[in-house]
Amino acid sequence: MSAEGFRQEMPPKGGFAGITWERVPLKKPWSGVKIFAAWAVITAASYRIYVESIKLRKRLRRENEELTVALEPLLMAERDRMFLKQLNKNREEEKDLMKNVPDWEVGTWYGEPIFKTVGDRMVSPHSLEYYAHANPRERAYMHTYDFWM
Repeated sequence: MSAEGFRQEMPPKGGFAGITWERVPLKKPWSGVKIFAAWAVITAASYRIYVESIKLRKRLRRENEELTVALEPLLMAERDRMFLKQLNKNREEEKDLMKNVPDWEVGTWYGEPIFKTVGDRMVSPHSLEYYAHANPRERAYMHTYDFWM
């Protein structure tokens, strides 16, 4: 115990504050008009951003289409050059493989032409013939690629 002895706790002079038992309404941070105004401003700003993004996408799509149109002749010429290069490589490979076979002409079946009425037209070989001397895994992949493209 302390030197003063026992001391009883008592209420403060004048008593405790009263107990609030009535409902205390919350203060509304925003009125309906303020909320509607904020919604209208946000909607207008987001619509503006949306319209600008559509314009940007159209501009980029147009640029991509122009680029494709500009590069298409170059890409087609490059593709045709690679195609003819592979056909020439296949003919050279056939000539090398069949050099010991008597009466073998490259591009024929024992002297019999494979295509009878081609005239001056180009006949594209089947993809299995085109990739005849390629790696089997690459040939299988490109055969499927050529089939679907």
